[in-house]
Amino acid sequence: MKILCCGFFPALQRTIEYKSFRPGEVNRALKVSVAASGKATNTARVLSILGADSVMLSFAGGANGETVQKLLETEDFECNWVDTGAETRICQTLLSDEDGSCTELVEENPPPSSRDWKTFIQTFGRIQADFDRIVFCGNLPPHVPQEIYAELMACTNGDKVLVDSSKTPLLATLSHRPSVVKLNTEELSMTVKDTYDPLEQARELIAHGAGAVGITQGKDSAMLVTPNNVYRYSIPQIKAFNPIGSGDSVSAGISFALAKGSALPEAFAFGLACGTSNAMNVEPGVVKPEQIAELIPKIQIS
Repeated sequence: MKILCCGFFPALQRTIEYKSFRPGEVNRALKVSVAASGKATNTARVLSILGADSVMLSFAGGANGETVQKLLETEDFECNWVDTGAETRICQTLLSDEDGSCTELVEENPPPSSRDWKTFIQTFGRIQADFDRIVFCGNLPPHVPQEIYAELMACTNGDKVLVDSSKTPLLATLSHRPSVVKLNTEELSMTVKDTYDPLEQARELIAHGAGAVGITQGKDSAMLVTPNNVYRYSIPQIKAFNPIGSGDSVSAGISFALAKGSALPEAFAFGLACGTSNAMNVEPGVVKPEQIAELIPKIQIS
């Protein structure tokens, strides 16, 4: 199976581990690791670990972009890069062993030029037909085209698309009828504002074109809403090391299972197991098949 992970802003990710981290004080690190990250990167990495033929399409720019490209040369998935003059961002994750806290310092990427966006759209249009599934990965800052996912979807089949985004970038895709929309409860509330009920919010997205809506809320129960049913999922309690990348891992797991022929309720459960496995590891976008196998029976569906 071939799955395309389409995002715009990869990151040079520094994960810094502390015995304890106290804001406003001098904190000495126990360990520092550097990796390529970002939502499309994490999703493609997890898909590769699961055994899919995954491909990432993303921008890369400047010295940080060159470093990200070199880091990903050693990983087992293909990268299609669109060159940009906008420097690739650096993000830092601060982990405290004492209380298990995770602090994320996220830079915003400078906006690519209009020519860069045009090249990206042309590249996507040229390659998209080769893939069984497509994942659109990431929320978008206000300085980039808010309907870019919809513009890309106009040249592909919505039945094979999972959209992992929110607000205008997500809403604009609904006329193209994506098969699955995945977001967390906070993102859902920012996207559908005329009700506070997550079930009603999901049904409104379906009424406007979403094939199904998957809703996560971290370690708490998750929900899948389809036109005819509502499924609720319990999440196994685990010792979490780093939740960064868990949402991306959920999207990867759903897409992988659907590409293999699983029904959507079971595919969503598999995605939740992937997201939970990611949180059990320090590096973002890393899952372990043996952990996933142990977690799946612990996820109760009602």
